[in-house]
Amino acid sequence: MPTQFVFFKRASALLLALLLACTILSVLAPAEEFSVDGVTAPAAVSAEPEAPAVPALNFFATSVTVNAPGSGNGLSVLRRGEKADIAVVLKDASLTTDTFRLEDYDFSKLIDSFSACTPKAEVVSSGSDPVSVKVTCPGVEYSGSGQSLKLSAARKGSAEAPQTIEVTVSQAEIYVKPEPTPTPAPREEPAPVVLITRSAQAKPLAANETADIAVTFRNAGKTKVRTPVVTFSTSDGLTILNETSTFLLPDLDPDARTSVTVRVQAAREITSGSQAIQADLKFSYDSAGALAQGAASEKLSLSATTTGDGQKTDAATPNVVIQDFSYGDQPISAGGHFKLDFRFQNMGRLKIENVVLSVDGGENFALDGGTSTFYYDSLGSRADQRQSVPLMALPTAKSGAQPVTVLFKYEYVDGNKRAAATSEIKLSVPVVQQDRFQISAPSLPETCTAGEELVLTLNYVNRGKTEVSNVEATAVGEGFDAPTKTQYVGNISAGSSGSVGFALTPNEAGKLKLVLKVTYEDPNLQPQTKEFPVELTVSEAPDLDFDPDLDAAGEEGFSFPWPVLLVIPAGLLIAGVVLAVRKKRAAAQEQPAETSGWENWDSAFSDDTDDTEV
Repeated sequence: MPTQFVFFKRASALLLALLLACTILSVLAPAEEFSVDGVTAPAAVSAEPEAPAVPALNFFATSVTVNAPGSGNGLSVLRRGEKADIAVVLKDASLTTDTFRLEDYDFSKLIDSFSACTPKAEVVSSGSDPVSVKVTCPGVEYSGSGQSLKLSAARKGSAEAPQTIEVTVSQAEIYVKPEPTPTPAPREEPAPVVLITRSAQAKPLAANETADIAVTFRNAGKTKVRTPVVTFSTSDGLTILNETSTFLLPDLDPDARTSVTVRVQAAREITSGSQAIQADLKFSYDSAGALAQGAASEKLSLSATTTGDGQKTDAATPNVVIQDFSYGDQPISAGGHFKLDFRFQNMGRLKIENVVLSVDGGENFALDGGTSTFYYDSLGSRADQRQSVPLMALPTAKSGAQPVTVLFKYEYVDGNKRAAATSEIKLSVPVVQQDRFQISAPSLPETCTAGEELVLTLNYVNRGKTEVSNVEATAVGEGFDAPTKTQYVGNISAGSSGSVGFALTPNEAGKLKLVLKVTYEDPNLQPQTKEFPVELTVSEAPDLDFDPDLDAAGEEGFSFPWPVLLVIPAGLLIAGVVLAVRKKRAAAQEQPAETSGWENWDSAFSDDTDDTEV
């Protein structure tokens, strides 16, 4: 690089450094007075920097929240008269957080569709972005409609007009639903009343006569009758000659009417002078905004002249009755056999045919051989017939009058018509149950003593098929004491057995007579009594205060048995002598013959003594 260029470069750098130094000194040096043409002028005074202009209010809404009863799933619903808390988040795009103060702003109230409230404001975010303010108006009552809200806001102490922020609400945030004006429910109209009449009848209908009857329908209601359809029918003496008995009528406005002509013909035989045409009408009408169904019917009476045959009435139905019956002279015992004889008679004016007679004994009687059904070809008017049926009263039959049913089935001919009839007759047969209630006589004790208790027992058994009732036992008599003289046993069922005991104490020695009486009602509910007479010999009670005084005993004739005491030792002495003699004889046979008898006698006694000692 040339030397001249290096020199120039260094000189340029030095010059720029000097200029920069002069500039710094002029700024840092205090102002000094300077003079122009000898006039000293004060140093220039620097002016105070002017405050930057405040940007205009620039709020915009970022979200709207409604805390309403129907809120949920991001969709809030307000209805007329409901209260809710409404919060709007605003941002002042003109200022940042460094210069924003909440107290500098005045938020008025929600207006338009909502009543006045005192709004609450709070900062909900800060930072370098525009500040967010949440303005809440609590407890407002919705009274109008619309989907937009307006909020008035201004800076305090500022001359500029308040800014009105109109919040356009999207459905995702809030949907303010106005309460629909209630539409009155359609009123249900009463069903129309349709009057059905006929034309006048010049004369009564005769047999085979034809007549045209005009039937008129009048809507007497306040609702229109739509698509009315009428169907006609007649009584047995008339026939409709029209091609059809059903007619479609035109719609009937209120108080409108229409007519239909019905041609009828009387029958060849008219049995009743009162005939009729039945008209059944069905239609539709408007009620509460929908079609409802209605109906009307009327029986239109017609007079007719009856024919001669019509005066004839059917013959009376013949009846069969039992004139008399018998079962024997006495009531039937349960389990007994008898014959039921009866006579039945046709009391009607017509003959009866195909007569079937059956006998039913019910639960108390059964057939005793043979059959319970009998057949007869015919039975003329006032004719009678006898029948005998063997029966048996069942062992379990109830006592009293019990029924036997006799059923007649038969046919009869009235003119050209055959008819069937039945007749049921009940006969009453008395039944008695045998009294098989048995009571055994009491067993008497061998001895009895005055003052000592004894027991008399009655054993019973019911061998019948039905129970006996109200069984009661009583001890009747005098001269004895008993804890219970009457005992109530009650009802005793069939096949049952038992006993009744009486504890008696005779009062004194001698003859004691009493009667054990048992009363009851037999299976036929008849009172029965059974008595058992009892006669006892009562001995005197022993004297327990006995004194063995010999003198007193002697005075009363008692002597001590002294001979008995003497006999006993005498018997012992004789037995000893006999034993000694037998031993002596035996010893004499063993000794020599020269020995004298007396020696033997002594030695015998000596030996006996020795033997006895040994």
